[in-house]
Amino acid sequence: MTKGLAHVPARADGIEARQRLVRAGLRLFASKGFEKTSIRALAQAAKVNVASISYYFGDKAGLYRAVFTEPMGSEALLASDFDRAGLPLREALHRFFAQFLQPLKSGEELRLLTRLHMREMVEPTGTWEHAVEDEIRPQYEALLRLLVRELGLRRADHDTQRLAFAIVGMALHYFVCQDGVEALAPHLCATPRSVDTLAERLAGYAASIVEGERARRASDAAKGARA
Repeated sequence: MTKGLAHVPARADGIEARQRLVRAGLRLFASKGFEKTSIRALAQAAKVNVASISYYFGDKAGLYRAVFTEPMGSEALLASDFDRAGLPLREALHRFFAQFLQPLKSGEELRLLTRLHMREMVEPTGTWEHAVEDEIRPQYEALLRLLVRELGLRRADHDTQRLAFAIVGMALHYFVCQDGVEALAPHLCATPRSVDTLAERLAGYAASIVEGERARRASDAAKGARA
């Protein structure tokens, strides 16, 4: 996918036109995929002229990248300071989950975005690899820094990585298994307040997992000292 020259709109009408393109792109890319979605169809759905796509996003690929990441609030995630030194573990984890779960408040938009991400796995365009490097890896490494500091380690080892994925998995389940959650316990993510409660609860569960890992390491160290 090529990357063209894009412009950031300054006027309100330009901002609105760009947002309409992102919303239209999310619907069309999620249902038809990148290759089968035409520039003309995108422009018609967003009620803008075809040139607007190249102006705001550089090309169709640039619009696809924006659609793939912007609805998830990636800028907010990258600006998160949950791994800041001095934060109590529970508060740090609460910040992490609050940011991670924020998209659950977007309703149907999230359903479309999940479908788009699943389609990207089957019909890869290379966008996922960029998302991993630009957005997912920084957050993963920030979580590792938090755990390394909390456990008093010099560097992350394999068990620290296992712990990080266990923590992320608790939140990721609500995205990947969204239909199942809605079928079995729809109230868990029904309102913004319920999502906030979920973030608070997951922070508590994760803190307990970290304490369990701390105890396991202490027990292993004691056994090694007696051996």
